Amino acid sequence: MTHTIHKLAFGEKLQVQKVQGAFNALGGADRLSSNPLASHDYILKIVPTVYEDLSGRQRFSYQYTVANKEYVAYSHTGRIIPAIWFRYDLSPITVKYTERRQPFYRFITTICAIVGGTFTVAGIIDSCIFTASEAWKKIQIGKMS
Repeated sequence: MTHTIHKLAFGEKLQVQKVQGAFNALGGADRLSSNPLASHDYILKIVPTVYEDLSGRQRFSYQYTVANKEYVAYSHTGRIIPAIWFRYDLSPITVKYTERRQPFYRFITTICAIVGGTFTVAGIIDSCIFTASEAWKKIQIGKMS
């Protein structure tokens, strides 16, 4: 019962670069070096996934995680019966990816925060330099005790 799984996916294929997920977790899995008389049990946890793009169009797919168990099974006659099982559990929770653009006012607010922070730091540095120079002048003329 050695085998190779080329692809196991559920729902529509999402061709989005920004979405990271396990949409084909078993893709490329092989059990070619396992015991040929062993049974394989794949336990899949399937999570519905919705992707909404900027235009509001929704696409539905499913992500899943997998656990694998390999064992040798015997029947009541003592014969070995190899098998491959795919057991699945559907999650009641849906993952939703929503594509959004940042509004223009957020860009303006960020620029103002950067400029304001720069002026504040420059003011603090200028104040420190001015205070140090005034103290140095007092020390030079001897008025600082």
